[in-house]
Order: sequence, then structure tokens, then C-alpha cells
Amino acid sequence: MSYFLAAACLIFVPGCATTEEWKARQAKRLEEKAFKASLETWAAEHTAFRAQTGWKKKTYRNEALLKLATKENVRLEIALSEQRGLLLVRDAIAMDFPVASGKRSHPTPTGSYTILAKSKVYASNLYGKIYDAEGTVVVEDADTQTHTVPEGGKFAGAPMPYWMRLTNSGVGLHVGYVPGRPASHGCIRLPRAVAPVIFEQVKVGTPVVIADKAPKLAPPKE
Repeated sequence: MSYFLAAACLIFVPGCATTEEWKARQAKRLEEKAFKASLETWAAEHTAFRAQTGWKKKTYRNEALLKLATKENVRLEIALSEQRGLLLVRDAIAMDFPVASGKRSHPTPTGSYTILAKSKVYASNLYGKIYDAEGTVVVEDADTQTHTVPEGGKFAGAPMPYWMRLTNSGVGLHVGYVPGRPASHGCIRLPRAVAPVIFEQVKVGTPVVIADKAPKLAPPKE
């Protein structure tokens, strides 16, 4: 009997078999409507954050947006002039955080990139410390391209936790000292409390833009 009822449903009520699909579409439309309605509020919250005294030392987090983040809808922007980074979720600002880019002798390259690789535990093969055979540091800020390791000594690469590679020449994002000014050998250093969040949100292939100013915060074109 149930077979004939099902058959009749398909023949005489074409939409019967797609009720769940219709509900899913409705839910998605409602979610999208709520999202758009919240954009103005979220933008105002971010503006208020940047109006605070000392905001450049702080991190802005929009928890509602972070809950909506997926590996497919996030991207990063790094603003060198401000020494700030933005995590965007569906093109809205979910995080605004301090960074430290490359100093004048090792500038961070600008351009559009994607994350090429990720590793929670990583050490530089270019920069670090050089020890002699007795274990004494002989070069504190060593560059393997210009310094040599003494006989019996060793090179120890600088630790770069939560490594996210951007170029094959060694530029990436990772935990590091963030003094509010350019200070690295070209990488983008992230605060220790920020890096794990960014690391979990992005994937290999996530877009990253490095520019003088964050494109997201640029005035709208007339």
C-alpha cells in the first residue's frame, strides 16, 4: 500500500519529493537575510574598535562571524603601513590584529598569494643561531646565506610555530615577536594568541593579499 501512495505522491504532487530541499533553500535564504542585516552593525563595531585609544596593540574579534567561518569563505589581508592583518569571513571583518612584517633590509613582498603549506611545528632553514663545538652561540642572528657553521658546530633554525607558507623563497605567516613595527626577515609575524586561530581557519589555497593598505578598508570607488 505504501508503494502505491508513494507513486501517487510523485505523479500527482510533483513537489512532494523535494520538501526537504525546499526547507533547506528557505533556511539558507533566511540565514542570508540575517547575515546582510548584521553587516552594518558589524561594520560599526569594527569602526568603534579602531576609535579606541591604543587600538593598534589590540585584537578585534567578531565571534558571530568566526562561527560562520569555513575553509571556503575566509581570506586574509595584510596592511604593511598599519602593521595590521585582517581575517575576512564572507568578505566581512572577523578579526583585525597586529602583525610585524619585514624590516627595511628584508622587506615583505607585496602581492596576491595563496597559502602553500601549513605546519604547527616548523623552524627556519635560513635564519637562526649558530653554535660552536662547545655549544656556545657564536652568531645570534645568523643567516645561512652569509654565515658559516664552524667545524663541530651547528645551526639551529629560528622556531616558527603555526607556519603558513606563502612563497617558495621562505616568506610566510607564523608566531613571533610583534613590536608594532617591521621587525622580521620578510615573514609576517603574528601574536601568539592570534596565530592558532588563523591557522585553524585557513587551508592550503586560502587567498592572502599583502599591500600597503588593506583593500577591504580602502574607500569605495566612485
